[in-house]
Amino acid sequence: MAGTILVVSPHLDDAVLSVGGSIASWTAAGRRVVIASVYTTGPALAEIAPTMRKFADYAARRSEDRAACGVLGAEVRWLDQVERAFRKPYLHGWSFFTTPRDRAGFSTLATVTHALEPLAALDPELVLVPLGIGNHVDHVETLVAAPDWAARARLGDRVRFYEDFYALSRTIRTRHPVARAHTWKRWQSPLLRARRLSIVLRTIAAAARGPSPLTYLAPRWCDATWNVEASRISPADEQRQLDAIACYASQTRAFGGLAGIARATRAAHARWARVLGVACAEPLWRAR
Repeated sequence: MAGTILVVSPHLDDAVLSVGGSIASWTAAGRRVVIASVYTTGPALAEIAPTMRKFADYAARRSEDRAACGVLGAEVRWLDQVERAFRKPYLHGWSFFTTPRDRAGFSTLATVTHALEPLAALDPELVLVPLGIGNHVDHVETLVAAPDWAARARLGDRVRFYEDFYALSRTIRTRHPVARAHTWKRWQSPLLRARRLSIVLRTIAAAARGPSPLTYLAPRWCDATWNVEASRISPADEQRQLDAIACYASQTRAFGGLAGIARATRAAHARWARVLGVACAEPLWRAR
């Protein structure tokens, strides 16, 4: 059997939303997949504004994550970091899509990097890291911390990057220096039949602020040549991903509902299949 695949996920749903089809494909082939979610705890619900409590109920969110990863056959690791939205001073509105001017602005970067260190014991064959598309501060901090950790653990050559769920938005992906290499015309958008999701992502696009995520990375990464590779999935893998996404009931509502997510996910898989010349696929990016 081939080695372990480690997927570093900022939040409890990100890996499944972004590369759940690939995870399903790998586990179906007998591969061991470990999803390590970084931000998996927070303060007491009484300290959180009522409008944000559905996102801060980590007992419920962990239960959802355990169920989703069970559908995919993946193992879970929770790194117990507190996401930026629930650290004082609390953020308001859509400001968690604003990233700092430089690396020093990520106040928990060293802590997150340290939290990843025990994962080296897995000796993963592949380490999957989000590209930070969309400028969510937690996603970008994960993008910075994970390659730093991988390089220290001598796993840098095993790192691949996946597209955050926000990359379904043409506007958001065209602002990212890697993702914009493959975009589409407006009438080709995966969001055409996902109106509510489209509105949510349009709002995020309008709120996003900050430098290109690559500017925070070590020169090894930001000066690299980026190439996209096909992660092939089957219709059965795609369905398992959608079944897993359905487990995150507290989160799918925030994206406009499961039906729209499913339509957009299928459309994105079909689009990448055409681009990459395979039957059905998700993209993985490699920095050389």
